[in-house]
Amino acid sequence: MWLFYISALIAIVGAIGYQFLVKQVPVSINPLISNLGVYAGVIVLCIVLLPFFPPEGGVMAQIRQLSWLHIGLAFSVLFIEIGFLLMYRAGWNLSTGNIITGVVINLSLVIIGLLMFNEKLNTINFVGVILCIIGVTLINYR
Repeated sequence: MWLFYISALIAIVGAIGYQFLVKQVPVSINPLISNLGVYAGVIVLCIVLLPFFPPEGGVMAQIRQLSWLHIGLAFSVLFIEIGFLLMYRAGWNLSTGNIITGVVINLSLVIIGLLMFNEKLNTINFVGVILCIIGVTLINYR
């Protein structure tokens, strides 16, 4: 049960750190070079942390499980990285840029969940979706 909450906390801390730090990346650095630096750091961190999370069956057995999904994930992550970096450079505020994109992303995921994974929305979920739409409207109201 602890993994349920700890995993969410890790994601929240990571997302906050990510948005805070990406907003501060200097405009003078090329977005792709910036990402190369980030991913080089991720590779080093993964290597350092690997002994604390030993792969079942060994590293090679795990590597053999990599598939086209990981290439799709790579494109998705790169789009996230470049998208937010360019958003902040274009003048989006830290306080609203992530909220607006987050609501659109989450509403899209609700639709995908309903159509592709047979997930269900109850009345409270539906009210939450409506409140998200109202919230984004109010954030954008000038």
